[in-house]
Amino acid sequence: MTTATVGSSLLPDLLSGPRPAEWASLREAAERRLAGRDLPTSSDEDWKYTDLKALAATGFGPAPRATVDIAGHLLPEMVGTRQVFVNGHHASHASCASAVPAGVRYFPMSHASEACHALGSIGNGAAKCVFEDLNTARFEDGAVILVPKNLKVALPLHLLFITKAETPIAVFPRILVMLERGAELELVEEHHGEGTYLSCPVVEVHVAEGAVLRHERVQRESSEAFHLGTLKAEVGKGAQYHSRTLSFGARLSRQQPWVRLAEGAEASLDGLALLDGAQVADTHSFLHHAEPGASSHQLHKCIVDGKARAVFNGQILVAKGAQGTDARQQSRNLLLSEAARVDTKPQLEIYADDVKCSHGAAVGQLDPEELFYLQSRGMNADDARNLLTYGFAADVLTHIPVASLRRALRQVVMARTQATSLGDLT
Repeated sequence: MTTATVGSSLLPDLLSGPRPAEWASLREAAERRLAGRDLPTSSDEDWKYTDLKALAATGFGPAPRATVDIAGHLLPEMVGTRQVFVNGHHASHASCASAVPAGVRYFPMSHASEACHALGSIGNGAAKCVFEDLNTARFEDGAVILVPKNLKVALPLHLLFITKAETPIAVFPRILVMLERGAELELVEEHHGEGTYLSCPVVEVHVAEGAVLRHERVQRESSEAFHLGTLKAEVGKGAQYHSRTLSFGARLSRQQPWVRLAEGAEASLDGLALLDGAQVADTHSFLHHAEPGASSHQLHKCIVDGKARAVFNGQILVAKGAQGTDARQQSRNLLLSEAARVDTKPQLEIYADDVKCSHGAAVGQLDPEELFYLQSRGMNADDARNLLTYGFAADVLTHIPVASLRRALRQVVMARTQATSLGDLT
């Protein structure tokens, strides 16, 4: 079987941005782990259904600085709370943090040296994927968000990552979010782009005791892009972390969320992937119930058309002594063509005896009886199909708290399902 070594063809050697001394040991450790390492292949169980040959065959160069028009990406609720990064570089001219309350540290990573010690510390005992190490070895900048104890940030913060590639380039966005005890924050993280590129983001999240973080993650990369993301979150005692990941773009995308829950913590990891053509979207999630009394909920939905393929592998680990755990996981998938494929594998690994845990997976097509019912009420076959497809996705979008983002994403889903007869839903 052919393998590809992680080298200059995949990993640009040139860095033009700042390299604080505090990052040196972190980078060197990642470089040592990468040395001589091969990219995953289908012989690796975790990559069994996700072929990286096209990625390995693409020569990526370093990302140059560029300017883009962000007018189409602005959300009115977050006009004064945005940080923008273009090709991995902070775009100060497009960023505006005037509405961020005093006390919140919300800066490019290269301007917030006090956060450097925390980089790489989240989920330190977990195995590191090759793409996490790629990011650690070569990221140039990123966003830091530090919210002090008991501060409830009223407005959502908006992180916008845009890639503009005239030739194939690689970008390595990095995000560090740390909420102190009792803090509350809502965060919107978006990834957009044009051209052929590799986007390899790493997000580290620490939610301290009693704090609450709501995290909306939107992937709308170019149709020629590769998006390989890692999320690591540690949720403290009685804290809450709610994440929703929406994957609409990229030729090939993979999301790898890892969440550790302390005593009485609460987490939700919801997702929606909307695929057509030859797209591939892969989600490998890991929820670690490490201490008693924590709860988690995961709903992952995929709508797959054309020759596209969706992969879901969701693992829940309940540690010995994590009594009173309540963990629920659902994978629901809709196939719209004969050539579409879904591979789903929910997993429970339980070492405690006083728990409530459930999981399930369903893969199917549109219900013929529901189609017949809509047509019997005067709707044509195409509109009936589109309405049911939209309805399958809608419940994931309904709970997005930012109204303008919710409307924009509903329009994306409606356009992809051609559900134009639904009108202006809000």
